[in-house]
Amino acid sequence: MTREEIAEYIDRGACFYVDLFGRAEHMEKVEREHYSFVRPRGGVYGISFVYDLKLDRLPAGELLEQAREIRALGMPVWVGLTDSDRVFQACTGRERPEPGREPGMDDEVYMYTLAEPEEMAGPQVTEAGSQAEFAEWAGVVNGVLSGGREDLHPVYHYPLCRDGLLRCYFLRDTEGRAVSAAALAVDGGSVSLEFVATLPERRRKGYSGALCRRAVRDAFGGGADIVTVRAVDGIAAKLYESVGFERY
Repeated sequence: MTREEIAEYIDRGACFYVDLFGRAEHMEKVEREHYSFVRPRGGVYGISFVYDLKLDRLPAGELLEQAREIRALGMPVWVGLTDSDRVFQACTGRERPEPGREPGMDDEVYMYTLAEPEEMAGPQVTEAGSQAEFAEWAGVVNGVLSGGREDLHPVYHYPLCRDGLLRCYFLRDTEGRAVSAAALAVDGGSVSLEFVATLPERRRKGYSGALCRRAVRDAFGGGADIVTVRAVDGIAAKLYESVGFERY
């Protein structure tokens, strides 16, 4: 697989990840000619995000006009790896980092794997198969990654799990409490590893690694061509490298 193809898969995974948030009855997904965004409907909390940019072929004046429109929404924006430097600058107001620069410990790291990880003995992993189990899974993810906010609604987002678009994995401690979670966002042969989270007091026990290995093995067992992940920082990147991911 070429470097350009891998970049396209990373972008596809990121856009599909954001798109999933909009596939719930309390969320709104808006598709405009040159970009899309998701946001909550009135009365229920949810994320807001701009994604799936289609700006590269616009002349300079129209690009700037669309970028101003996007920035006026006041939402975070996903600018893909395959979007041009001029799109990145117009939408973010800053220059894109130099290619090939070694990422810092606080930088997001784009990663991929084309092969199943080696199977290893470890704690028992549960794949959510009911609304109650999905709510357990979402409780860990929201608690760790969103400060307790319901970015993933335990009821309204459950159809993603039920329909196989989001395969949700978690581990319970000896008291039966869900303490660690991960998921696969499944877009045909393109699969991304998402929502890897472990309660702070349960870290350094191998839970996240066990979940990631199980998820990635299931992805390739289900016919995935590639699994991508966007590590939030250098520490997370080291976890994914231990599972077999490579830095893009």
